[in-house]
Amino acid sequence: MLIGIFLTIGTLCLLLQTTLLHNLPAWIGQPDLLFLLIVFAATHLDLFRGAVLALLLGLLMDIFSGIFLGLYPLTYLLVFFVLKTSTRHLAFTDTLHQIPLIIISYLFGNAAIYVISSILAPAAVLSWGWGNMLQQLIIMSVVCIPSFSLFRWLQLRMTPGSGSSFLSLGSRPANRFRG
Repeated sequence: MLIGIFLTIGTLCLLLQTTLLHNLPAWIGQPDLLFLLIVFAATHLDLFRGAVLALLLGLLMDIFSGIFLGLYPLTYLLVFFVLKTSTRHLAFTDTLHQIPLIIISYLFGNAAIYVISSILAPAAVLSWGWGNMLQQLIIMSVVCIPSFSLFRWLQLRMTPGSGSSFLSLGSRPANRFRG
């Protein structure tokens, strides 16, 4: 049921970012809400549920705006597994701690898309704009706090026997590093 809820949220995020947010002026930027959901899945969901969600959201992204068939599912799964393995023993469940994680993974994901696209279409001229990328990273850093709070609140509401307020920045994890 949790995968279905997050798949619905991902579809709504994708619709929002390809319709309303796409029409915003360029200086405001367009946050990638779907990528935020992938990062949330990598840090808060278990391996199977998160991988299925990343694959399905990548397929949806391919349907909406795919350059090459399979590029987004491959990239989202790659980002998911890299984040899952790198944060397995680290305490990255607090929203404020995930901002650097989002920045690094967003750069990694876009670099993967850029490299794979340049390999598949060597004649095409692909541009990498650091100004646009920096603007996108700042927007993603700002948008991640309310987005992760909403995703975490939904996850806690769908999990029986737990409750949390919407405005909390995340739950404090228990001490997992006892010797």
